Parts: sequence; structure tokens; C-alpha cells
Amino acid sequence: MGPGNEESGGKSFLCLKDNIWRVVTVIGSRRTEDGGLEDFYVHYEGCDPPEEEEEWVDRKCLVPLGEAVQGINREKRKVTEEPRKGGKDNMPPEQKKCKTLEAFASEEPCEVPEQLICPHCLDAFTDPVLLDCGHNLCNCCLSSILSKQPSPSCPRCLKFLSGQNCKPNYALGSLASQIKEGYLPQPAGKLRERPEDKAGDQRQAKFYVSPGPASCTEKQKDNKASSMNQLQIHLQQLRGQCEEQERCLTKLSEIAYSLEQHLESEFSALQRFLQERKEKLQLELHEEVSEAQMVMKQELCKMRKECQSIEKNLGSILGDKDQSTLGKGTPLLTDRCSQIQNLNSPSWNLADIENHLLGRFRGPVQFTTWRDMKDMLEPGLSCPRLDPDTAHPDLLLSEGNHRLSYFPVSHPPTISRTRFSQYLVALGVPKYKSGKHYWELEIGRNTECDVGISLECISRKDPFVLTPADGCWVCSVRGGRHIVAFDSSPKVFKLQEKPRRIGVYLDYEGGQISFYNPQIMEHFYTFRASFQGSLCAYVSPCSVTEGETSGQLLRLFQGQL
Repeated sequence: MGPGNEESGGKSFLCLKDNIWRVVTVIGSRRTEDGGLEDFYVHYEGCDPPEEEEEWVDRKCLVPLGEAVQGINREKRKVTEEPRKGGKDNMPPEQKKCKTLEAFASEEPCEVPEQLICPHCLDAFTDPVLLDCGHNLCNCCLSSILSKQPSPSCPRCLKFLSGQNCKPNYALGSLASQIKEGYLPQPAGKLRERPEDKAGDQRQAKFYVSPGPASCTEKQKDNKASSMNQLQIHLQQLRGQCEEQERCLTKLSEIAYSLEQHLESEFSALQRFLQERKEKLQLELHEEVSEAQMVMKQELCKMRKECQSIEKNLGSILGDKDQSTLGKGTPLLTDRCSQIQNLNSPSWNLADIENHLLGRFRGPVQFTTWRDMKDMLEPGLSCPRLDPDTAHPDLLLSEGNHRLSYFPVSHPPTISRTRFSQYLVALGVPKYKSGKHYWELEIGRNTECDVGISLECISRKDPFVLTPADGCWVCSVRGGRHIVAFDSSPKVFKLQEKPRRIGVYLDYEGGQISFYNPQIMEHFYTFRASFQGSLCAYVSPCSVTEGETSGQLLRLFQGQL
């Protein structure tokens, strides 16, 4: 940076940057080879971000602040004291000098520049002060924010506002005062009467701001229209979410009613013994449904309030025909749009709630009370057997085809088309085409196994994936402490300890397959599907080690009470 210019250093100017006039202070200058001034190094008052506060500018971009204001005063006096004379040659020297300020004057009148408007009161600055963050506020607005807000922040950048290092911005205050006192449009009905008006001269003094093809008013109209369109789109989306929320509430009520009816039918044969148990389960159901409904209703209430707020804002803006307040609605619309963009999706999932409720209240409800009703429960339990015609050749079946062990064959025989050849899998019999069934699988020493239900027609020779799309509804024990439910997207559940048994419940007509820890009837996971064709029990030891070749791996049996 060259040596400071004695004539310009420390003085305030108007500088044109990005079609916006800003107040700058000259810090230094540099000269051309012939000694003439070429560029000035300036400091922008209240610039954001801070790294753009200083830079070199061409001298043609600067207009002395005092000269600009004096030129505007002379222009106003010329308009109010003399009738306009046609032609550029008849223009007085002072008038011509004011017209040379084309860098900051245009042929269209405009409102107060945005840089001279306080972001808190939305009026021209009065005694502005420079904040720590680089923005400006009226002195009275700063006092109001510090006294009324528990955690005061800058209205523009929302940074914390301490109020300790604020300094008066005299240059900005002087310019704002000149504009506010002499060049703002007068309110309707309070225009000062001038001698020219009485004589029939209808000319007005105009304050000229920034050049450009579109005036500030046109830009504000465009911004307002864009913001209103965004709000209307978001309003429609919010209304759609409200309707979906209401439908989900109705659906949840229907699910709750259906589950109540199911519980009633399950306990009808046991009501003399199990009245207390039934009331306890119904209470738990109502509590969980009430909790889910409370969360959903709270979110629905928030959505409705947001709709009302947006409708109110749109109504007030659409009904405001006062052009002098045209630009004041734009910040509000922008804030509302940013708030709507931060709206989060609902924190609940109806399918998860339904599956959880089904697993708890439409599973083997009678079996949970086996200690009290042994004789009545035993007929309702199933005891499938493993089908040797489907078992992999390395799987040895025993105990009436209820026990499964790993016994590799040195020279495997010819494998029939009905036996699995790709995986260590065996299916069970009988085949289920209707009804409700429950059985358990004893894991033994095995820490990894697959258990569940599959279609009878599942591929025996070709690879397949453990998903409902391939006809498998399977849960896997992994490492002894994790349960993996192979749904369309796998779900993993961590267990406190390795389960000794896995309970499987099938409701063919109800389209439900649920898995439990039989010791405490803890619900693991529930699949929902519409079944077609015969279903079979599915069992696989997954993988084995040499030390397990002769030991029991898995055992199907009827639940012992």
C-alpha cells in the first residue's frame, strides 16, 4: 500500500460496489508512474463478512460524501425554486455538477437503501452503533435488545451480542440523517405545500440511489412474489401432512380396536381364571396406544398452528396495498420460509407401532399364562418335525426327527432334488395352510443359527436370500447376543444374554409371524405378509466347528409347561 494521501486519507466517501452504494473511509492511495492518483485503499463501514472490509478501488468509483449530499441539496433547491428549463445547455453549473454523480444517481426514485435501514426497527438508522460482528443497529434498538432478550443476538447474523465493544458509526448516521430528514416520501395527507404546487408546478424532488435496470421496488416485488409462492407450496405440503396424520390416527384407533377384540376372543375360554391378567394386558395396550396418540396429536397440533400462522401472514401481506411498506414484508416471508425448511419429518412410524403392538398383544397370549392354565394351553401348541427329505446331507436327524446335528459325509450320496445342497437347511412338517401355530427351537451350544418359516417351494439347489421377497421369514442368532431379523432391510437387536430357546408364532390368516424369548415371552420381531401356498418351519445351524460335529445343535419340540 502506498503512502497515505493527505487530501483523501481518513475521509468518508460513497463507493459503488456490486450496484450498491456503501460508506467507505480512505486509508491510503497509490500513484501512477506520472505521479497522478490512481487507486485508493478503503475500509467499508459495517461490511460482512469481515474479510471483505478493506480493498483497493478505482478512484472513479468514489464520490465524496459531503459533495454528494451538497449536490443533492442543490438539486432539490433547483427543483423547488426555479421552473425547469428545457435542454442541457440551459442547465445551471450547479445542476450540471449534481448530474455528474451518475455513479450513485439513476432516473428512477427509490426507497431508503437497505444499507441505511436498521434490521431491528426496519427504519432509517438513528444514532447507529457498530457491533462486534460488523453490523449496525440504532442506539435505542441496541438498548432494547440488551434489556428484553435473555440471550441477546444480532438480528442479521444471530451472533451473541455483548454490547460492550460497540462504537458510534458517525459516517453512517450522518448519511442516514440527511436521507431521513430531507428525502423520504412524505406520508399521504401530510405533504408539505410548496409555492410551485400553488402555481400549478407538480414537480417533486427525487432521491436517487443505485443504478440498474430494475428499481428497488421491482426487486422487492419479485422477492415478495417468490417468497409467497414458496409459502403457498409449503402450506399445501403441510396441509397434506395434516391429512396424512389424521388418517394415521384413525388407522391406529382401528388397530387398537381390532387388538382389543382379539384379546377378548383369546381370553373368552379363560375369563374365569384370567380376568385379572386380561385387564392388565388391556391397560398396557391402552397406555402404549395413548402414548403413541399423544405424540401424534402433539405433532398434528403443531402442524395446524403452523398452517394458521402461514395463512395469517399470507392474508396480511396480500391485503396490504400500502406501497411504502412493500419491502417490510420481505424479511418476514424469508424468515418463515427458512423456518419451514427446517421442519422435521414425524418422529414416529405407524408400521413400527403396529408391529410392536401386534407382537405384544396378538402373539401367543394364552401361552404367556402357561403356569396357571397348563391343561387348556397344551392343545394349542404345535410340534413340527424335521423332514429328512429336505435336510442337507451333512445334517443328521434323530429323536423322531426333532433333533438336528452336524455330521459331515465323506462321500456324499446322490442328492435328490428335494434336498438342500447349497446351505445347511432342513424344513419341517407338517405344512401349514391355515390356523395359528406356535413352537420352540432349543439352540443348545450353537451360537449362530437361523430359525423361522419359509415357503415349501423355496429353491433347494440355487442360492437364495433370507428375505420375504424370496419366501423366507427368518430371524438369526449371531454371536449368541444378537438377533437379526431379515426383513426387506435387516433389523439387529442386542440381547442381554444368549437365549436358550427361540419361540415362533404363525397366524396364517392374520398374516403374522412373530419371534419370542420363551423364558420371559419377550417379543423380538414381527413380520407382516399375505401368505399364499404351504408354509414350513425353517431351521439352519448356519456354521459349525469340528468340536460340534457329534453334539446336539438344534432341537424342535413342543413347549413344556
